[in-house]
Amino acid sequence: MKVLTRRELIALSEHKGDPCVSIYMPTPLPAEPRKSQISFKSVIGEAQESLVSRGLKPQEVEKLVEPARKLLSNSIFWENQSKALAVFLSEGYSGIYRVPIDVPHLVVVSEAFHIKPFLPLVGGKEDFYVLCLSKKKIRLLQCTKEDFREIDLENVPQSISEALQYEPLEKQGQIGSAPGRQGLFHGHGAGDEDLKENIKAFLRMVDKGLKDILNDESAPLVPAGVSYVVSLYRDVASYPHITEDFIEGSPDRMSAEELLQKAKAIVEPIFKKEEDEARRKFEALLGTGKASSLLEEVVPAACSGRVDVLFVPSGKQVWGKWDKETQKVTLTAKDEPASRDLLDLAAVETLKGQGRVYVVRPEDMPSGGDVAAIFRY
Repeated sequence: MKVLTRRELIALSEHKGDPCVSIYMPTPLPAEPRKSQISFKSVIGEAQESLVSRGLKPQEVEKLVEPARKLLSNSIFWENQSKALAVFLSEGYSGIYRVPIDVPHLVVVSEAFHIKPFLPLVGGKEDFYVLCLSKKKIRLLQCTKEDFREIDLENVPQSISEALQYEPLEKQGQIGSAPGRQGLFHGHGAGDEDLKENIKAFLRMVDKGLKDILNDESAPLVPAGVSYVVSLYRDVASYPHITEDFIEGSPDRMSAEELLQKAKAIVEPIFKKEEDEARRKFEALLGTGKASSLLEEVVPAACSGRVDVLFVPSGKQVWGKWDKETQKVTLTAKDEPASRDLLDLAAVETLKGQGRVYVVRPEDMPSGGDVAAIFRY
């Protein structure tokens, strides 16, 4: 499965075109192809009606929705679904995503793609890594709470035998130095200390290879492995965000899905603590000029990179226009030309500024309103 990363989500939000069609549709699990196809046909009809209301000619509408219409006859596609489907259409562009989280039935036609339903995957920076530490196979999974993908470890040794160029440690016979690997081995009949140093040498190579992948990252990294290997990795690791708890046992015997579920139990308390701290900080700063629950203050701040933390309600849109020149927010009707969901705009701009975005139930909003933001300055 492919995880929609923060970078990819921002690229999607920056796509320019008028109109841009965003379609979100829940899909049943296990898959019910016929039911989903009927629902999707109805959704396409909603999009067509909205496009016509914006003044597009019938032939222009048909051309725009054609990539979506082609999906209707793709039986294999409908047999392989996740919790929801997201489709993005504009002139010369179509994007199709299987979504691993619950999303509302939604059709939005605007001057930009509507990405707020995706934000629970990446908005709060609630991504994390699972590092599988095994002498036979090193794996790195990039995860969200709902999905994962395995990272290509091009510059990371895949096994201890590859890294140190000798027989696996289980065959503890004569261990000799390989060409170009002097200093990594300790003569004949390696004992416990030799075994430990060989593993540490291997793990140092792993850590060195991971530096380029994890550069500038701050996501938690959950080690998975037997306790003594995890302990040795901690001794040599340079990444500063390794979790205290780890997944105990041989990761070679665990599927990626099993590793994801075990890691979630470790990182969820970390993420919950961060969200609770953000709520308390917002309440403490409200009224000081460093936090706001007013959309006319939050949107300009987000667009200038000043929002550090943003809370927005799920399943709600506030339609309007943002004038960059005058720095003014104007509320509008949904179908008015050039209008867009201002909550979506604030969320996108906060992401671009490397801020955190929490999508919560309307009744859980810190301010009780439509938006809540903590400013950097």
